[in-house]
Amino acid sequence: MKRLLFILFFLLMAVCQLEAQWNYGFGYKPRHHSTVPVIAGIKGGMTSYNMVFSNEQYNKLPGNSVVNPGFGAFIEYPISYFPGLSVGAELMFVTRGMSKTFDYRGYIKETDEIEAKYFDIRIPVTCYFYKAYNLNPYVFVAADMAFCYGGNISKTFPDGQLPYQSVDISKSDAVIATFDFSVLAGLGVRYKIQTMTYDFFVKVDGGYNFGLMNTFSKTNGVPVDVYAYSFDKDETRKNRGLEFMISFGFPLKAKIDNDPCRSWF
Repeated sequence: MKRLLFILFFLLMAVCQLEAQWNYGFGYKPRHHSTVPVIAGIKGGMTSYNMVFSNEQYNKLPGNSVVNPGFGAFIEYPISYFPGLSVGAELMFVTRGMSKTFDYRGYIKETDEIEAKYFDIRIPVTCYFYKAYNLNPYVFVAADMAFCYGGNISKTFPDGQLPYQSVDISKSDAVIATFDFSVLAGLGVRYKIQTMTYDFFVKVDGGYNFGLMNTFSKTNGVPVDVYAYSFDKDETRKNRGLEFMISFGFPLKAKIDNDPCRSWF
């Protein structure tokens, strides 16, 4: 995995440098690298998460992803020495989990659903491609450190065969590990809104979040919660998800003058 991440980062750097040699597509080159503004803003959208088990029998069970809103804030620092490249920091609030249906006691259908709430600290690296004056496609890769702070596991039985059950994750240390680490990668497009003093930005992107850590807690639970708890130390359950976000960015510094070519973004 370390080798894969190194290769991805190397390719990202190589693509950005190659783009810098192509005169940025529409005949202008950015100037005054040191005047590139720092961008801060907010973002929000929808996420669709699932969980992948090492136990293939669990993976084959019918189920659905859990779809929830996600939102947060970000700050982005353009890197002067690498044209088109920026590094940032994000604080996001995301819900991860899964839904699985199986036969309970051999004759009753049961649906287990986990919805775990996380706040994420992310470090994205973004490479912008200058293909049009105000419209820039980009790719990004982010390290994602996630901390679970709540949520619930619920059990639903059709036709009222058994009563609905729900357990608050924050009140049970056996349901899910409190820390997760993942890699988020994706692509998007950014649109620049120009004014005389500031340039504002709207970004639309989609990414895939690849969880790397086992989300089973080290504490054993009760036998009925077979998908929320681990009974075999070798079993794993990892987060996987899609994220679709819209971001609104605001520069923390005014443009050096009214010449739009003097502003990178």
